[in-house]
Amino acid sequence: MDATLLRIYSLIKRRGCTITVFFLKLIHCESIEVHCVTQTTQKTSLMKCKSLILMVFSKILRPFIQTSLQKAKPCRAEACQCKLGRSADKVTFRHFLNASVFLGMLSVPFVTHAQTLDVMHWWTSASERSAANALAQAFNSHGLQWQDAAVEGGGGGAAVKVLKSRVLSGSPPAAAQIIGTMLTDWADMGLVLPLTRVAAQEAWKQQIFPEVLHLVTHKHQPIAVPLGIHRINSVLYQRTIFDKLEMPPPRDWAALEGVARRLRNAGITPIAWSDENWQVATVFEAVLLSYAGPELYERLVRARHPEAWLDRRVESALNRLRWLRDLNGPMQRQESNWIDNVKAFHAGRFGILMNGDWVRGELLALTGSSDSSSYCAPMPGTEGMHLYSIDTLSMLKGSMSKQSEQEKAAALLTSVTLQRSYNRVKGSVPVLKDIDPKLLDSCAHESWSTFANPRAHRVPSLAHRMAASEATKEAAAGVLQRFVLNRGVSAQQTQQQLAAVMRTLLKENSRK
Repeated sequence: MDATLLRIYSLIKRRGCTITVFFLKLIHCESIEVHCVTQTTQKTSLMKCKSLILMVFSKILRPFIQTSLQKAKPCRAEACQCKLGRSADKVTFRHFLNASVFLGMLSVPFVTHAQTLDVMHWWTSASERSAANALAQAFNSHGLQWQDAAVEGGGGGAAVKVLKSRVLSGSPPAAAQIIGTMLTDWADMGLVLPLTRVAAQEAWKQQIFPEVLHLVTHKHQPIAVPLGIHRINSVLYQRTIFDKLEMPPPRDWAALEGVARRLRNAGITPIAWSDENWQVATVFEAVLLSYAGPELYERLVRARHPEAWLDRRVESALNRLRWLRDLNGPMQRQESNWIDNVKAFHAGRFGILMNGDWVRGELLALTGSSDSSSYCAPMPGTEGMHLYSIDTLSMLKGSMSKQSEQEKAAALLTSVTLQRSYNRVKGSVPVLKDIDPKLLDSCAHESWSTFANPRAHRVPSLAHRMAASEATKEAAAGVLQRFVLNRGVSAQQTQQQLAAVMRTLLKENSRK
């Protein structure tokens, strides 16, 4: 329901409707005629508002309410157009959301300090908590109070649902982890605070990688603070095991096949695997980049050409994905938590760990040094390529009294000191162009240097919302999960299903 409500605005806009009465429902507390809600005219009895809300709104919006009620006329059901006499008086879903935010703040009594910022995110593992704590400590040392609102759930799906619910109920956090394509959706609905002044003051154009700045910019305005860059096509190899067997990290698939054979012969389970859909999708997109190459990958993921998914190289990537799942031999469906897999990898139960470089942060939390417990190398066949996911925080609208604190926080988050401390424990690398890579560990050094190299190929993640909506990401992940779990589903059938997902996406975008 919350996702549906967030899309009502674009639906109404396409049909030429306004929803003035939604706004009037909230602020004019009596029975009124409701027009263009269900394309019929009906009587709706409304709950009385609290006296405080009525008092505030009567002072601010009484003239507008009276004018609107006088001018509003019933419309034909089939026309679905409520006219107020002049276009300036029309109220869209954006106003409805803003009114909801204001009403929610007034209707819930609370006591807070002016400097407190409520921050919603899904950083809940040991390393992620350390990264969030680094941000909180920096806030506290600069006169800001970080009020934590973490939501558990790998991949952030649960947090996104909670965030939508809070916005629709009128209690948005001051800042929230909103990433990838979601940024522009929320910006289009007027829910995020533009950070133009902060970007100018902190020289973001000169300091931040252009690819990163492009991601957080919409309609020439920065709409989020970039925190760090994760490399998805990063593979870890258990150092103790590889040293004992005198094996270097493999750089191509033939070498990886040889490594897997030696691990099995030594009685070691080759790969830490999970059938969770987001983890399957994470491994697949790195394998896809290897087989497709950056040009085809761009057509598949960024340009979203449905027919490109029928390419033979996609079939090869799917077969390799199934090969990886079969490395450990026949097994039942196993949706291991990624943190449990990291711990098992550290304990020497697995030789290979494929799950993005955030697992390095978790190893750091366990051992104090990710380099001491693992070797790091790009996915075979992806040397000189960077498949990225970027952590971002958006400042949400809702209280003008907090805007100065939100801007202060945004400026702080891109400081060199905080970028180093946050990304070191998170497993990611700074978004800044001017840092000394010698200060990074070996894996971070390779990740940052690859991203900074103008000749390198930087491509966005599908599995982590950089190049797809939440719905598209979930649909694609579901298709891939069914493929690895069901031997009766062929690679060609899966290609057709992935192409269908992209066609649906294109149709949805064309209707917006």
